[in-house]
Amino acid sequence: MKRERIERLTIDVAAGELNEDAEALLNAYLAEHPQAKQWAEQMLTTYEKTQEAIAEKTSWANTTAGTPFACKKPTGWVKWRSVGRSAAILAVGILIGFAGTRWGTTDETTGIASMEPTRGPVPVKTVSDLKEKYAGTFWGDKMLALLEPRPAQQYKADLHSVSLWDRYRLYKKEKRYE
Repeated sequence: MKRERIERLTIDVAAGELNEDAEALLNAYLAEHPQAKQWAEQMLTTYEKTQEAIAEKTSWANTTAGTPFACKKPTGWVKWRSVGRSAAILAVGILIGFAGTRWGTTDETTGIASMEPTRGPVPVKTVSDLKEKYAGTFWGDKMLALLEPRPAQQYKADLHSVSLWDRYRLYKKEKRYE
C-alpha cells in the first residue's frame, strides 16, 4: 500500500471509525511491513498531539465564569471596532484638511498678473504675399488652393428640371456605393 492510504487508515483507527475486521487486517499488514508500521506510528503520534491541542483550545478558560474561551468576545464587537476605526480615520482627515487650509490664509490681497505685449502689431498678410512666400512647395500649394476663391457652380438655364428631390435621389444613389 501507499503511504497516503496507510496514514488515512491509521487516522481512522485512532478515531475509532473502522470496524474490527478492517482494523485486524491493517494490524496484520503493519506486522508484515516494518516501513508501513513506522509511517503508522508517526501518524498516530501526530493525531494524538492534534487531539491534545484541540482539547486545550476548546477547554474552558475560566471554569468559575462558566463561559468557554472561544466565546469570550461578542461577535458584533469586531464589526463595530472596524467601523469605529474608519470613522476615526475620517475625522482625523477632516481635521487635518481644515487646519491645513486655514493656516495658509492671510489678510493681504494678491496682485493680478497680466501679460503685456512685447512686440508691436503684426501686419496682415494678403494672399499675394502668401503666394510669394509659399508658392512651389507642396503644403504651400495646398494652403493657397484653399484660400483662392472658387468660381460658383453654374446651373442650367432651365431650373425647373432640377428639383431638390431629384438632387437628393442622386445624392443617395452616389453615397450607396461608398
